[in-house]
Amino acid sequence: MLTSCGRKQHRDNLQVVLSCFLEALGIFRFHASTAKSPGAISRFLNHQRWSLRTLLRVVRQHALDTFQASLGGRCGRPPLMEIIVDTTSIAKEGVFAELDGWIHTLNGIRGLHVVMLYLCCGDLRLPWGFKIWSVLATPSRPDLALRLVQHLPRAIRSRAKQVHLLADAGFGGATFMAGIRALGLEFTVGMRADRLTVSGQQRHHGAAASGLPPRSV
Repeated sequence: MLTSCGRKQHRDNLQVVLSCFLEALGIFRFHASTAKSPGAISRFLNHQRWSLRTLLRVVRQHALDTFQASLGGRCGRPPLMEIIVDTTSIAKEGVFAELDGWIHTLNGIRGLHVVMLYLCCGDLRLPWGFKIWSVLATPSRPDLALRLVQHLPRAIRSRAKQVHLLADAGFGGATFMAGIRALGLEFTVGMRADRLTVSGQQRHHGAAASGLPPRSV
């Protein structure tokens, strides 16, 4: 990650930020740092011109290399690979003018709500991508999740012989599942208890819900 910063000053600031996060002490401000002042770190994160796009590219390439190395070093049948999409809420307090339109309350949590995509393969767990979801606007959660899956590198979707997508009932729409099926992926998606069968009756275990493509779970 440090290689994504061209200037030594930026590398030093990023190293301090990563060190604070990796300590896992719950420090959300950087007053505990003795290497850089909180003001210097704040300017680095909010004002200095460093390439977030380059940082994301470096991290994703490292994740892809880690995934391929994990499969390459195994003997026998490759493990089941799971693509997991889920919603994560990041609580925020106070007023954030820059986040106007993005702060909403969902399931009792006021803050940013993010659609996440994770890759799981054996003991390997990789957070791959995310998109911020605006509760009151489009695109919807399933639309964002489908875009994340569609932009996965082909090396991830095709290298493992067994790939399975998992999602909860928040992504149980017919459009999302049809999009996943069009990518050639098997999937398991939760269904809400109020979904109806094709005949308009209350859904029971194993029944097909209205509008869903065949073979969906």
